[in-house]
Amino acid sequence: MADPAELLQETTRLFAFLTRATREAGDELAMTATQRLALSAIANTGPVRLQELADQIGTTAPTASRAVEALVAARLVRRVEDPRDRRAVQIDVTRQGRAHVDAKRAEVARVLAPAFRRLAEADQDELVELLARLNDELAGADWKSAARTLTARGAASAPASHQTQ
Repeated sequence: MADPAELLQETTRLFAFLTRATREAGDELAMTATQRLALSAIANTGPVRLQELADQIGTTAPTASRAVEALVAARLVRRVEDPRDRRAVQIDVTRQGRAHVDAKRAEVARVLAPAFRRLAEADQDELVELLARLNDELAGADWKSAARTLTARGAASAPASHQTQ
């Protein structure tokens, strides 16, 4: 039976291959990983509040805010009025941001296609299905509870001299 650490290792390798391949093709916009995640999430979901975005990409609101500021400055996203609460704002992708996301996704698909096509058709279907199921499982996970559990385990296993009073 495969270990989740093996899955992490293989997905890390995959993302490293894709990152290198797309960087070599050049990108006029220098973006951090958090900015890329934020832009992709906003493009996927449509208008979103800052805290919702932070939760989606697994970061804090201040970090998401800095990413959004850079994306606004690059004209890839914009702030819009929240139709549910006129005092609040949401972040939405601009046409330029949508074009950038679509171009990057097409580029990644072109890089991935030759290796993906070498897999048997049934393997291609199974890989996509398994990743979709795994993503659905992860989407339903209680991340805050998991983080508290990990923090508690870390504190319990830390040497007494390193534990906070």
